[in-house]
Amino acid sequence: MAAILVTAYRCGRSRSVQTVWSRISHKVHNSHASTSFGTEVNLVETHVDWASRAKLHPARIRGRKWLPGSASPNYPEFLKPPRHGYPYVFTPEDDTTASPEGCAVAVRKVVREVLEKNKNGAVLFRGLPLQTAEDFSRVVNNMGLKLMRYEGGDGVRTEIAKAVYTASDEPPEFCIEPHNELSYSSHFPEKVIFFCLDPPSPGAGGETVIADVREILPRLDKDVVDTFEKLGVMYWHHLPTHSPGAYLSWQKAFLTEDRAAVDKHMIENDTSWRWEDGNISWWITLPSMFRYRGQKLWFCCVHGNNASFLKAHPLWFDKDLPNHHFPFTTYYGDGTDIEAEVLQHIRDVHWQVSMGFQMQKGDLLVLNNMYCQHARLGFTGKRKLAVALAKQEQDYSEDYRVSNRF
Repeated sequence: MAAILVTAYRCGRSRSVQTVWSRISHKVHNSHASTSFGTEVNLVETHVDWASRAKLHPARIRGRKWLPGSASPNYPEFLKPPRHGYPYVFTPEDDTTASPEGCAVAVRKVVREVLEKNKNGAVLFRGLPLQTAEDFSRVVNNMGLKLMRYEGGDGVRTEIAKAVYTASDEPPEFCIEPHNELSYSSHFPEKVIFFCLDPPSPGAGGETVIADVREILPRLDKDVVDTFEKLGVMYWHHLPTHSPGAYLSWQKAFLTEDRAAVDKHMIENDTSWRWEDGNISWWITLPSMFRYRGQKLWFCCVHGNNASFLKAHPLWFDKDLPNHHFPFTTYYGDGTDIEAEVLQHIRDVHWQVSMGFQMQKGDLLVLNNMYCQHARLGFTGKRKLAVALAKQEQDYSEDYRVSNRF
């Protein structure tokens, strides 16, 4: 059994960190002030019987309503449960009343060992004394991360605490496809951190889906990969100004009312754009793959950013619009349409490698966005997750967008 012991004094003194999991030891210093008594967080790697839980409430994939492409016979019938070590699961060995700042130290230590040093894709923390969005914000803001705003994203989200957003404000019945966060932009995060504020009820859906990116590229048809490697992907967006019933306005997407600020964002991110009657269209062509820490990865959202995604959406399925008038769509890098069968093949592969589970109250899930995609199944009843995004903390000399013959 693996354990990481973090003694977290909440009075501003240094914390001794003894790591059994990695067999190293060093000091971590506390930067916040409190008059509370000290507590320690002893995180232990914990086994979860995911398969048994999945058998109690299997999550149907094939033929599922509001799931793009689910009529495909190549979709798995049911969502697979996680496998051991994906995600790794850590829980406190003993009851703890540590502050969110104290929890942040313990969580950060595990993240460094599991995700950064050992190149894993996902780690789940369960049983920490965290309840609210403010608790979550205090954790992520004390992990020493380079947190980033959700600026220019096409998801519907609301900021609810410092550097913390709702994971998605999409209709609950809709299923969100596996994707790398902001892979359609030049300013994507390296880490995506989810926190469960309100868990779904057993059997009510709302499974959090994860997929190992390293399993995708080897499964894709070679001709499909070669075409995208040659042409790249053009991501097209079209958003209105504030108006009644608007799905997502550019003001909300860019977190500003100032057109000049949007223009600045476009210039800084090497994006083309145009304004028409207060509405904006913008587009960028990017490689479909990224070499990260020496490994070539499929890193794009050609399917989830295609208009076909919205045509299976409860708010958009009955809209008679050209693709470029939907909030977003994708093309080959030369501007030509991507064939429906190619999009379906990509969707098939993504769901074939996907796994999922229902998060519990207080669960904190940290993903390496380069190695791990995420998604959501539709649900009934309650479910609310929060999310925070963090930039890459160090440069790796072998990192680059795989280019680019276009």
